[in-house]
Amino acid sequence: IISEGKFSPKFSMTKEDELGDIAAAVNTMTGKIRSYIAELQDYSKKTASLNMRIHKKVITLTNLMRLGDLISTGAGYDEITAFAAEKISGEMEKAFCVIYSREQNGAYVMKSFYNASRKDIPVEDISREIQLVDKLFSKNECLLMDSRPLTAQWQRDLRDKLGIKNVLIYPMKDNTRLLGAIVTGGSYDEIRFDDEEIGVLRAYAKELVLAHQSSQVFERVKSLDVVDSLTGLYTRAYLEDRLEDEINRAVFYQRPCSILVMNIDDFEKYAEREGVQKSKKLLKQLAQFLTAMSMPVGKVARFDYDEFGILLPERNKRESIEIAEDIRRRVSSMDISADPADGITVSIGVGENPIDGTNAKEIIAKAYRNMQRAKESGKNRVVGE
Repeated sequence: IISEGKFSPKFSMTKEDELGDIAAAVNTMTGKIRSYIAELQDYSKKTASLNMRIHKKVITLTNLMRLGDLISTGAGYDEITAFAAEKISGEMEKAFCVIYSREQNGAYVMKSFYNASRKDIPVEDISREIQLVDKLFSKNECLLMDSRPLTAQWQRDLRDKLGIKNVLIYPMKDNTRLLGAIVTGGSYDEIRFDDEEIGVLRAYAKELVLAHQSSQVFERVKSLDVVDSLTGLYTRAYLEDRLEDEINRAVFYQRPCSILVMNIDDFEKYAEREGVQKSKKLLKQLAQFLTAMSMPVGKVARFDYDEFGILLPERNKRESIEIAEDIRRRVSSMDISADPADGITVSIGVGENPIDGTNAKEIIAKAYRNMQRAKESGKNRVVGE
């Protein structure tokens, strides 16, 4: 019976001899085995729970890193909040998430909304109620409305207005100001928001505060000639400064960095044929394309009327040439308009630290010479050697 894995039966033996001793030993052994099995089952449940918690933390960390990449590359605040709302909804498991921005007059404006709850949630109608809890944010880290009894009438009204059972509101605050709020929740039965869920929102709130501050800085630098007014890209002077910083960092850590100089082939002829407005539209379209291609860590600048520079940290010559070839191919197949004659090509030169120079001006000059060689070789080419 024991050999078949059955440890529940008890064996009885009335004889007080060796057989009786064996029966007693067997009973003791099977009792211990039952205890060990129960412990293993309990341990298995705890391990599964721990693995689940670790998995959730990994997901949170990955999402926060991606959010940080968006911030560091100068993504717009609307794009950042949309990403955060989607990820928070997923981490809260079939919840909704709305992110509000607090205006200077105290009003709350919805920036992003993502709904994974499969219920219609009238988030546009609760901005006034969110505004009413401003004073409570100074006393509490966050506001919870879950299966615990609600003490305030406004909490019950807010929950009823949304038509859901659970709401968690977390403020976005810097040192001196309330910048907005994250509102999430769902229709779960008998749920209590725990410290881990609050910790997740705390982490997202810190990143969103940083994103808000970065967006304000970006708006300010636009007035300092750091950003090209037509395309929204960085200026050449700014990119040269950043390249110098990257060279210093690359030297310290013994890592590569490269730059691409790209020129639109025969753009003057295109402008003469299509006119100023269409040419500006093309430059803006190309700027958006290059920004998307260079993410998450690359930076793009407009060097001249029809020239662009692309800074590629952590990329050696071979990798940069591959990226440049990918850009060249994609540009040649871009849908500029419905007219096939509107198609364009580009010539790209590549420069790398320290092979092509020890400072930003030397490396850019090398990339320029390579770009000119690409032009002379027939255009629509990449030259990096």
